[in-house]
Amino acid sequence: MTNRVERVLTWTRFKKLLVKLRPDEIYFAQGLAPLARPPVELRLMFTAKGVQYIFIDTPEESVLRRTKIVVRTDKYKNPTIREKDIEKFIRTELRRDEIKIRSFELMGGY
Repeated sequence: MTNRVERVLTWTRFKKLLVKLRPDEIYFAQGLAPLARPPVELRLMFTAKGVQYIFIDTPEESVLRRTKIVVRTDKYKNPTIREKDIEKFIRTELRRDEIKIRSFELMGGY
C-alpha cells in the first residue's frame, strides 16, 4: 500500500525516478483534458517504496508537450494516443525491454 502520492512535473525528473527506482511495471491512462487542444492527456504512474509517482502530459497541437508523443485521431475524429506509441516511448527512453507497461484504464482506474 502506498503512503503518499507525488506528482512529478517534468519528464526528465520522472525518468530519473524510473531509472533510480527501477519499478517492475508502469501504468498509463488517457483522459479528457477539456482545456487542452486537442482535449486529451496522458498519465504515467508507478509505485516504489510506498510512494505513487504520477506524471501528466498534455498536447500542444498534435504532440504531447513533454514526451513529444504524437496525438492521433481515431475513426470518429476523437483525439487518441496509441498504446504502441506509449510503449515504444517508455522502452526507448528507459532502455528496458522487460518493464511491464499496463493500461490503468483496463484495470478500472482513472
